Amino acid sequence: MVKTFISFSAKNADNKLPKYQQLINSLLRDIEMGELKPGERLPSINEASEECYLSRDTVERAYTELHKMGVITSIFRKGYFISDAKVKTKTKVLFLVGKITNTNKVVFDSFCESLGKNVMVDIYTYQYKTSQFQEIMSQQLGNYHYYVIMPHLIEEEEENIKCLKKISGDRLILLDQNFNSISHAHASIVTQPKEQLIALLENQLNLFNKYHSFNLVVSEEDYFDPALINGCSEFCETHGLDFQVLDGLETEDVRAGVIYFTLDDRDLVRAIKYAEANKLDIGKQVGLIAFNDSHFKEILVGGISVLSNQPIRMGEMAAQLINENDKGSHELALQFIPRKSL
Repeated sequence: MVKTFISFSAKNADNKLPKYQQLINSLLRDIEMGELKPGERLPSINEASEECYLSRDTVERAYTELHKMGVITSIFRKGYFISDAKVKTKTKVLFLVGKITNTNKVVFDSFCESLGKNVMVDIYTYQYKTSQFQEIMSQQLGNYHYYVIMPHLIEEEEENIKCLKKISGDRLILLDQNFNSISHAHASIVTQPKEQLIALLENQLNLFNKYHSFNLVVSEEDYFDPALINGCSEFCETHGLDFQVLDGLETEDVRAGVIYFTLDDRDLVRAIKYAEANKLDIGKQVGLIAFNDSHFKEILVGGISVLSNQPIRMGEMAAQLINENDKGSHELALQFIPRKSL
């Protein structure tokens, strides 16, 4: 059976590499992905030239280089074939996030560590911009065995869904957010933030009795699921706490009788400094909750209470989905760790 280069033009339309190198890369990529197997016949130079709209010289140069690499062999009057020699390749994973935040870095590091050394993972950021998300997806389509994507602030609209549908379901993993309109089976790891948050805080209701207000301190750097904001608001309304969302934190914002839930560790440090400057006792006059845990939060001011979406576990689970070829949808529970800061 003669294998063709049908995908060549689509994959390389905007590539600035020389055409012969594009053809080489395309063939090597198809071998890595298992689309071309040892013993399969390739198009002749003339056939490849016509199919890919390339000159004979360009195709011949690509085939010559591939022959030198031991990737293909030629048999007189029969043509070119994929060599039986094993091409040493690693499983390649694209890991796409909005920005490299503290939380996303923990997920990424845990994911890479769990996969091991035989897997190569490239991380890309789309800066929470839909246009960059679509551009990266278009440029990298077909270049990786797996696509692990945290689609924060990406709307479930037609063009975005089209990008994701181009990835085979057994190669697509969505983290922290899923899209129901992707029809083919794919893997995902999600939380139910609003319901879980309310239930967790209800279980620790005695810690909130000495406060009259609850302030959520947001950051432009860290993504925060709007459902969590709704959960905080609903919890406060139910239990008579004034609720406010603050864009950053200033000295005058830190007052007695208020809980501060900080998403960014820099705001957590500011809250501690401002409380001390205003001579307020943390855990008695001022309450602190941080988003996601770390070793220093266990000991800082006697221990910082933490709400966590378990980023280490999320990375481990994503790696497990690849290792076990699991295309299921899995739920990851939020955690609340009460400490002396409340």
